[in-house]
Amino acid sequence: MLTQEDNTLFLSVLDEIIPADGARRMPSAGVKAVAEGVLSATAYSHNPLQTVTHLLEALKASTAAFTAQPPSARVAALKALEAAHPAEFNELVRLTYMAYYSRPEIRPLLGVGAHPVHPEGYGVERESEDLMSELTAPVRARGIAYRRA
Repeated sequence: MLTQEDNTLFLSVLDEIIPADGARRMPSAGVKAVAEGVLSATAYSHNPLQTVTHLLEALKASTAAFTAQPPSARVAALKALEAAHPAEFNELVRLTYMAYYSRPEIRPLLGVGAHPVHPEGYGVERESEDLMSELTAPVRARGIAYRRA
């Protein structure tokens, strides 16, 4: 799949896409399970390995020693990569989110169950009447925006 060098670089990129949040005890995305999830997401992407490989090659060509850079320089390098390859970068971000947030050890940290969404679903508290009124006020104030049949 990926060389050891590319795998190290890939994990560093994932760490920047979803960095750790110590206050919420959220780990970063730069772990083997997320990387494997991204690379194996063939049901959601035509060829995730090709996308990742192409982005890593472009990153290596434009940025020396990405993993040794301070966080601000890594973020700047990824923003440049996104500007140069927007579709592929968006694909990587989407697959990273899917792989990360589907991990059973992450879901409880977000306040949802460790079980899969289907078939049981997650319990969701109903919004208060005041909140619903506030959220729907602009729509109600706009009035009817369709032609009656």
